[in-house]
Amino acid sequence: MIAAQYKHHAKQLGIKGQRIEMDPVLLIVYLVLVSCGLVAFYSATIAHAYDAGDPFVYLRKHIVHVLLALAAMTTAALIHPKRLRKMAPFLLVGGAVLLAIVLIPGIGSKINNSQRWIALGGWNLQPSEFAEIGFIVFSAHYLAFRRGKLDSLVHDVGPLMLFYFVYAILLLLEPDFGSAFVMAAVLGSMLFLSGMRKSHVAIFIAFGVIAVVLLVALEPYRLVRWMSFRDPWADPFNTGFQLVQSLIAFGRGELLGVGLGTSVQKLFYLPYAGSDFLFAIIAEETGLLGVFTIVGLYATLIWRIFHISWCAAADNDMFSMTLAQGIAIMIAISVVINMGVNMGALPTKGLTLPFLSGGGTSLIANSAAIGIVLSISRNLRGGQEQ
Repeated sequence: MIAAQYKHHAKQLGIKGQRIEMDPVLLIVYLVLVSCGLVAFYSATIAHAYDAGDPFVYLRKHIVHVLLALAAMTTAALIHPKRLRKMAPFLLVGGAVLLAIVLIPGIGSKINNSQRWIALGGWNLQPSEFAEIGFIVFSAHYLAFRRGKLDSLVHDVGPLMLFYFVYAILLLLEPDFGSAFVMAAVLGSMLFLSGMRKSHVAIFIAFGVIAVVLLVALEPYRLVRWMSFRDPWADPFNTGFQLVQSLIAFGRGELLGVGLGTSVQKLFYLPYAGSDFLFAIIAEETGLLGVFTIVGLYATLIWRIFHISWCAAADNDMFSMTLAQGIAIMIAISVVINMGVNMGALPTKGLTLPFLSGGGTSLIANSAAIGIVLSISRNLRGGQEQ
Protein backbone atom coordinates (compact mmCIF):
# COMPACT_ATOMS: atom_id res chain seq x y z
CA MET A 1 0.00 0.00 0.00
CA ILE A 2 2.75 2.44 0.98
CA ALA A 3 4.79 1.51 -2.10
CA ALA A 4 1.77 2.10 -4.32
CA GLN A 5 1.16 5.52 -2.74
CA TYR A 6 4.74 6.63 -3.37
CA LYS A 7 4.69 5.32 -6.92
CA HIS A 8 1.43 7.20 -7.55
CA HIS A 9 2.98 10.36 -6.08
CA ALA A 10 6.04 9.93 -8.28
CA LYS A 11 3.81 9.49 -11.35
CA GLN A 12 1.95 12.72 -10.53
CA LEU A 13 5.30 14.55 -10.42
CA GLY A 14 6.26 13.09 -13.78
CA ILE A 15 8.92 10.81 -12.29
CA LYS A 16 9.37 7.57 -14.21
CA GLY A 17 12.32 6.14 -12.31
CA GLN A 18 14.77 7.57 -14.81
CA ARG A 19 18.42 6.82 -14.27
CA ILE A 20 20.47 9.79 -13.10
CA GLU A 21 24.25 9.52 -13.25
CA MET A 22 25.65 11.03 -10.04
CA ASP A 23 22.69 13.38 -9.70
CA PRO A 24 24.21 16.71 -10.85
CA VAL A 25 21.98 19.03 -8.81
CA LEU A 26 22.67 17.22 -5.54
CA LEU A 27 26.39 16.99 -6.26
CA ILE A 28 26.72 20.66 -7.20
CA VAL A 29 24.75 21.93 -4.18
CA TYR A 30 26.82 19.70 -1.89
CA LEU A 31 30.09 21.03 -3.34
CA VAL A 32 28.85 24.64 -3.06
CA LEU A 33 27.96 24.13 0.61
CA VAL A 34 31.35 22.57 1.37
CA SER A 35 33.10 25.43 -0.45
CA CYS A 36 31.08 28.03 1.46
CA GLY A 37 31.95 26.21 4.66
CA LEU A 38 35.65 26.37 3.84
CA VAL A 39 35.51 30.15 3.39
CA ALA A 40 33.24 30.76 6.39
CA PHE A 41 35.31 28.53 8.68
CA TYR A 42 38.55 30.30 7.74
CA SER A 43 36.97 33.68 8.38
CA ALA A 44 35.48 32.57 11.72
CA THR A 45 38.71 31.07 13.07
CA ILE A 46 41.36 33.44 11.75
CA ALA A 47 41.57 35.48 14.96
CA HIS A 48 42.17 32.34 17.02
CA ALA A 49 44.69 31.14 14.43
CA TYR A 50 46.69 34.38 14.70
CA ASP A 51 46.55 34.04 18.48
CA ALA A 52 48.04 30.54 18.08
CA GLY A 53 50.89 32.00 16.01
CA ASP A 54 49.90 30.59 12.61
CA PRO A 55 47.09 32.23 10.55
CA PHE A 56 46.51 29.01 8.57
CA VAL A 57 46.72 26.41 11.35
CA TYR A 58 42.95 25.74 11.50
CA LEU A 59 42.43 26.20 7.76
CA ARG A 60 44.98 23.50 6.92
CA LYS A 61 43.26 21.09 9.29
CA HIS A 62 39.86 21.88 7.78
CA ILE A 63 41.20 21.37 4.25
CA VAL A 64 42.37 17.90 5.28
CA HIS A 65 38.87 17.22 6.64
CA VAL A 66 37.34 18.40 3.35
CA LEU A 67 39.60 16.09 1.34
CA LEU A 68 38.71 13.15 3.59
CA ALA A 69 35.03 14.09 3.25
CA LEU A 70 35.26 14.12 -0.55
CA ALA A 71 36.97 10.71 -0.43
CA ALA A 72 34.21 9.37 1.85
CA MET A 73 31.52 10.77 -0.44
CA THR A 74 33.14 9.24 -3.54
CA THR A 75 33.65 5.86 -1.86
CA ALA A 76 30.05 5.72 -0.63
CA ALA A 77 28.80 6.71 -4.10
CA LEU A 78 30.54 3.65 -5.57
CA ILE A 79 28.86 1.17 -3.20
CA HIS A 80 25.74 -0.33 -4.77
CA PRO A 81 22.59 0.02 -2.61
CA LYS A 82 22.11 -3.77 -2.69
CA ARG A 83 25.56 -4.28 -1.24
CA LEU A 84 24.93 -1.58 1.34
CA ARG A 85 21.72 -3.34 2.36
CA LYS A 86 23.64 -6.56 2.95
CA MET A 87 25.99 -4.60 5.20
CA ALA A 88 23.11 -3.12 7.28
CA PRO A 89 23.27 -5.58 10.25
CA PHE A 90 27.06 -5.17 10.46
CA LEU A 91 26.73 -1.38 10.38
CA LEU A 92 24.19 -1.54 13.22
CA VAL A 93 26.43 -3.71 15.40
CA GLY A 94 29.54 -1.72 14.43
CA GLY A 95 27.87 1.53 15.47
CA ALA A 96 26.93 0.11 18.87
CA VAL A 97 30.47 -1.19 19.37
CA LEU A 98 31.94 2.24 18.57
CA LEU A 99 29.56 3.91 21.02
CA ALA A 100 30.58 1.40 23.70
CA ILE A 101 34.31 1.74 23.03
CA VAL A 102 34.21 5.51 23.48
CA LEU A 103 33.03 4.96 27.08
CA ILE A 104 36.11 2.89 28.01
CA PRO A 105 38.56 4.94 30.14
CA GLY A 106 41.84 5.47 28.33
CA ILE A 107 40.24 5.06 24.91
CA GLY A 108 37.48 7.63 25.01
CA SER A 109 38.60 11.25 25.10
CA LYS A 110 36.81 13.58 27.53
CA ILE A 111 36.18 17.19 26.47
CA ASN A 112 33.95 19.63 28.38
CA ASN A 113 32.70 16.87 30.73
CA SER A 114 31.55 14.71 27.81
CA GLN A 115 33.26 11.50 26.70
CA ARG A 116 32.21 11.44 23.05
CA TRP A 117 35.51 11.22 21.17
CA ILE A 118 38.33 8.82 20.38
CA ALA A 119 41.72 10.54 20.00
CA LEU A 120 43.54 9.42 16.84
CA GLY A 121 46.88 11.14 16.35
CA GLY A 122 45.74 14.68 17.06
CA TRP A 123 42.29 14.17 15.53
CA ASN A 124 39.21 13.52 17.65
CA LEU A 125 36.83 11.00 16.07
CA GLN A 126 33.20 11.22 17.21
CA PRO A 127 31.71 7.73 16.71
CA SER A 128 28.09 8.90 17.14
CA GLU A 129 28.20 10.62 13.72
CA PHE A 130 28.93 7.32 11.94
CA ALA A 131 26.72 5.27 14.27
CA GLU A 132 23.76 7.48 13.34
CA ILE A 133 24.18 6.74 9.64
CA GLY A 134 24.62 3.01 10.32
CA PHE A 135 21.40 3.04 12.32
CA ILE A 136 19.54 4.80 9.48
CA VAL A 137 20.81 2.23 6.97
CA PHE A 138 19.61 -0.63 9.18
CA SER A 139 16.27 1.08 9.85
CA ALA A 140 15.73 1.45 6.09
CA HIS A 141 16.59 -2.24 5.63
CA TYR A 142 14.13 -3.28 8.35
CA LEU A 143 11.30 -1.01 7.17
CA ALA A 144 11.77 -2.09 3.55
CA PHE A 145 11.53 -5.70 4.71
CA ARG A 146 8.28 -4.91 6.53
CA ARG A 147 6.96 -3.21 3.37
CA GLY A 148 4.70 -0.85 5.31
CA LYS A 149 3.21 -3.62 7.48
CA LEU A 150 3.64 -1.90 10.83
CA ASP A 151 0.33 -2.83 12.44
CA SER A 152 1.67 -4.15 15.73
CA LEU A 153 3.54 -1.75 17.99
CA VAL A 154 5.19 -4.67 19.80
CA HIS A 155 5.93 -7.18 17.05
CA ASP A 156 6.50 -4.87 14.07
CA VAL A 157 7.88 -1.65 15.56
CA GLY A 158 9.22 -3.11 18.81
CA PRO A 159 12.45 -4.68 17.46
CA LEU A 160 13.55 -1.41 15.84
CA MET A 161 12.72 0.52 19.02
CA LEU A 162 14.78 -1.96 21.03
CA PHE A 163 17.82 -1.28 18.85
CA TYR A 164 17.25 2.45 19.28
CA PHE A 165 17.10 2.13 23.08
CA VAL A 166 20.50 0.41 23.08
CA TYR A 167 21.95 3.27 21.04
CA ALA A 168 20.18 5.90 23.17
CA ILE A 169 21.50 4.47 26.45
CA LEU A 170 25.06 4.44 25.11
CA LEU A 171 24.69 8.01 23.84
CA LEU A 172 23.24 9.29 27.10
CA LEU A 173 26.11 7.74 29.03
CA GLU A 174 28.58 9.96 27.14
CA PRO A 175 26.39 12.13 27.50
CA ASP A 176 25.23 13.10 24.00
CA PHE A 177 21.61 14.15 24.33
CA GLY A 178 21.64 15.91 20.96
CA SER A 179 22.52 12.82 18.92
CA ALA A 180 20.02 10.68 20.85
CA PHE A 181 17.29 13.23 20.11
CA VAL A 182 18.15 13.52 16.41
CA MET A 183 18.22 9.73 16.05
CA ALA A 184 14.80 9.45 17.72
CA ALA A 185 13.34 12.17 15.48
CA VAL A 186 14.72 10.51 12.35
CA LEU A 187 13.44 7.09 13.40
CA GLY A 188 9.99 8.48 14.20
CA SER A 189 9.82 10.22 10.82
CA MET A 190 10.92 7.10 8.96
CA LEU A 191 8.29 5.01 10.79
CA PHE A 192 5.59 7.55 9.94
CA LEU A 193 6.58 7.65 6.26
CA SER A 194 6.65 3.84 6.21
CA GLY A 195 3.00 3.60 7.26
CA MET A 196 2.99 3.31 11.04
CA ARG A 197 -0.50 3.83 12.47
CA LYS A 198 -1.37 7.38 13.50
CA SER A 199 -2.30 6.21 16.99
CA HIS A 200 1.13 4.62 17.32
CA VAL A 201 2.75 7.82 16.03
CA ALA A 202 0.92 9.72 18.79
CA ILE A 203 2.23 7.25 21.38
CA PHE A 204 5.75 7.61 19.98
CA ILE A 205 5.56 11.43 20.18
CA ALA A 206 4.08 11.38 23.70
CA PHE A 207 6.79 9.04 24.91
CA GLY A 208 9.45 11.22 23.30
CA VAL A 209 8.11 14.39 24.92
CA ILE A 210 8.00 12.74 28.36
CA ALA A 211 11.56 11.43 27.90
CA VAL A 212 12.87 14.88 26.90
CA VAL A 213 11.16 16.58 29.86
CA LEU A 214 12.58 14.03 32.30
CA LEU A 215 16.09 14.20 30.86
CA VAL A 216 16.07 18.00 31.04
CA ALA A 217 14.61 18.10 34.54
CA LEU A 218 16.96 15.47 35.99
CA GLU A 219 20.19 17.07 34.71
CA PRO A 220 20.99 20.51 36.22
CA TYR A 221 23.09 21.69 33.27
CA ARG A 222 20.29 20.89 30.80
CA LEU A 223 17.81 22.76 32.97
CA VAL A 224 20.17 25.75 33.08
CA ARG A 225 20.39 25.70 29.26
CA TRP A 226 16.61 25.65 29.02
CA MET A 227 16.21 28.58 31.42
CA SER A 228 18.93 30.63 29.70
CA PHE A 229 17.32 29.93 26.32
CA ARG A 230 14.03 31.37 27.58
CA ASP A 231 15.69 34.62 28.70
CA PRO A 232 19.41 34.86 27.85
CA TRP A 233 19.48 38.54 28.86
CA ALA A 234 18.72 37.59 32.48
CA ASP A 235 22.35 36.43 32.83
CA PRO A 236 24.16 37.79 29.73
CA PHE A 237 27.68 37.24 31.08
CA ASN A 238 27.26 33.66 32.27
CA THR A 239 24.52 31.18 31.31
CA GLY A 240 23.14 33.36 28.51
CA PHE A 241 26.51 34.49 27.14
CA GLN A 242 26.64 32.31 24.01
CA LEU A 243 23.14 33.11 22.86
CA VAL A 244 23.48 36.84 23.60
CA GLN A 245 26.67 37.04 21.53
CA SER A 246 25.03 35.05 18.72
CA LEU A 247 22.01 37.38 18.66
CA ILE A 248 24.35 40.39 18.56
CA ALA A 249 26.02 38.86 15.49
CA PHE A 250 22.65 38.49 13.75
CA GLY A 251 21.73 42.06 14.66
CA ARG A 252 24.97 43.48 13.30
CA GLY A 253 24.53 41.63 9.99
CA GLU A 254 21.35 43.49 8.99
CA LEU A 255 20.53 43.11 5.27
CA LEU A 256 23.90 42.76 3.52
CA GLY A 257 26.28 42.08 6.42
CA VAL A 258 29.38 43.86 7.68
CA GLY A 259 31.53 42.27 5.00
CA LEU A 260 33.32 38.94 4.59
CA GLY A 261 36.13 38.63 7.11
CA THR A 262 35.15 41.70 9.16
CA SER A 263 33.08 40.07 11.90
CA VAL A 264 33.57 41.48 15.39
CA GLN A 265 31.87 38.64 17.26
CA LYS A 266 34.48 36.12 16.11
CA LEU A 267 37.16 38.16 17.93
CA PHE A 268 36.93 36.06 21.11
CA TYR A 269 33.36 37.16 21.89
CA LEU A 270 31.31 34.30 20.47
CA PRO A 271 32.43 30.83 21.68
CA TYR A 272 32.65 28.02 19.09
CA ALA A 273 32.50 30.54 16.24
CA GLY A 274 33.94 28.00 13.81
CA SER A 275 31.67 25.11 14.75
CA ASP A 276 28.35 25.30 16.61
CA PHE A 277 27.87 29.05 16.05
CA LEU A 278 29.32 29.42 12.55
CA PHE A 279 25.89 30.34 11.20
CA ALA A 280 25.86 33.45 13.43
CA ILE A 281 29.19 34.58 11.94
CA ILE A 282 27.83 33.98 8.42
CA ALA A 283 24.79 36.11 9.33
CA GLU A 284 27.00 38.89 10.68
CA GLU A 285 29.33 39.00 7.68
CA THR A 286 26.84 38.38 4.85
CA GLY A 287 23.59 39.59 6.42
CA LEU A 288 20.06 38.46 5.68
CA LEU A 289 21.00 37.89 2.03
CA GLY A 290 23.67 35.37 3.03
CA VAL A 291 21.30 33.67 5.48
CA PHE A 292 18.63 33.24 2.79
CA THR A 293 21.27 31.92 0.37
CA ILE A 294 22.42 29.24 2.81
CA VAL A 295 18.83 28.29 3.68
CA GLY A 296 18.04 28.07 -0.05
CA LEU A 297 21.00 25.77 -0.65
CA TYR A 298 19.90 23.45 2.15
CA ALA A 299 16.30 23.48 0.91
CA THR A 300 17.50 22.51 -2.58
CA LEU A 301 19.72 19.76 -1.19
CA ILE A 302 16.93 18.23 0.90
CA TRP A 303 14.36 18.55 -1.91
CA ARG A 304 16.74 16.80 -4.32
CA ILE A 305 17.29 13.90 -1.91
CA PHE A 306 13.52 13.46 -1.57
CA HIS A 307 13.23 13.63 -5.38
CA ILE A 308 15.70 10.75 -5.63
CA SER A 309 13.69 8.82 -3.02
CA TRP A 310 10.58 9.24 -5.20
CA CYS A 311 12.53 7.96 -8.20
CA ALA A 312 13.50 4.91 -6.13
CA ALA A 313 9.81 4.44 -5.26
CA ALA A 314 8.99 4.45 -8.96
CA ASP A 315 11.62 1.71 -9.29
CA ASN A 316 9.87 -0.24 -6.51
CA ASP A 317 13.10 -0.06 -4.48
CA MET A 318 11.70 0.47 -0.98
CA PHE A 319 15.10 0.19 0.71
CA SER A 320 16.65 2.98 -1.35
CA MET A 321 13.52 5.11 -1.01
CA THR A 322 13.42 4.77 2.78
CA LEU A 323 17.17 5.24 3.15
CA ALA A 324 17.16 8.45 1.09
CA GLN A 325 14.24 9.76 3.15
CA GLY A 326 16.09 8.99 6.39
CA ILE A 327 19.20 10.82 5.21
CA ALA A 328 17.17 13.83 4.08
CA ILE A 329 15.40 13.99 7.44
CA MET A 330 18.69 13.61 9.36
CA ILE A 331 20.25 16.54 7.50
CA ALA A 332 17.08 18.65 7.76
CA ILE A 333 16.77 18.13 11.52
CA SER A 334 20.45 18.96 12.09
CA VAL A 335 20.13 22.14 10.00
CA VAL A 336 16.94 23.29 11.75
CA ILE A 337 18.35 22.63 15.23
CA ASN A 338 21.67 24.38 14.56
CA MET A 339 20.02 27.40 12.96
CA GLY A 340 17.36 27.49 15.67
CA VAL A 341 20.03 27.48 18.39
CA ASN A 342 21.98 30.25 16.66
CA MET A 343 18.86 32.42 16.39
CA GLY A 344 17.62 31.73 19.92
CA ALA A 345 14.60 29.72 18.76
CA LEU A 346 15.85 26.49 20.39
CA PRO A 347 17.89 25.67 23.52
CA THR A 348 21.67 25.44 23.09
CA LYS A 349 22.69 22.05 21.73
CA GLY A 350 26.08 20.91 20.49
CA LEU A 351 25.11 20.13 16.91
CA THR A 352 27.16 21.38 13.97
CA LEU A 353 25.79 22.84 10.74
CA PRO A 354 26.14 20.06 8.11
CA PHE A 355 28.88 20.63 5.49
CA LEU A 356 29.68 24.13 6.84
CA SER A 357 30.83 23.90 10.45
CA GLY A 358 34.27 22.82 11.53
CA GLY A 359 34.46 19.32 12.96
CA GLY A 360 35.95 16.63 10.76
CA THR A 361 33.79 13.70 11.85
CA SER A 362 30.52 15.49 11.12
CA LEU A 363 31.72 16.67 7.71
CA ILE A 364 33.00 13.21 6.72
CA ALA A 365 29.93 11.35 7.99
CA ASN A 366 27.45 13.70 6.30
CA SER A 367 29.47 13.56 3.08
CA ALA A 368 29.33 9.77 3.17
CA ALA A 369 25.54 10.09 3.53
CA ILE A 370 25.43 12.27 0.41
CA GLY A 371 27.53 9.65 -1.36
CA ILE A 372 24.95 7.01 -0.46
CA VAL A 373 22.19 9.10 -2.03
CA LEU A 374 24.32 9.65 -5.14
CA SER A 375 24.77 5.87 -5.36
CA ILE A 376 21.00 5.43 -5.17
CA SER A 377 20.51 7.91 -8.01
CA ARG A 378 23.09 6.34 -10.30
CA ASN A 379 21.70 2.84 -9.82
CA LEU A 380 18.06 3.55 -10.63
CA ARG A 381 16.65 1.17 -13.22
CA GLY A 382 14.03 3.23 -15.00
CA GLY A 383 10.96 1.85 -13.24
CA GLN A 384 11.82 -1.83 -13.75
CA GLU A 385 10.82 -4.29 -11.06
CA GLN A 386 13.71 -5.32 -8.80
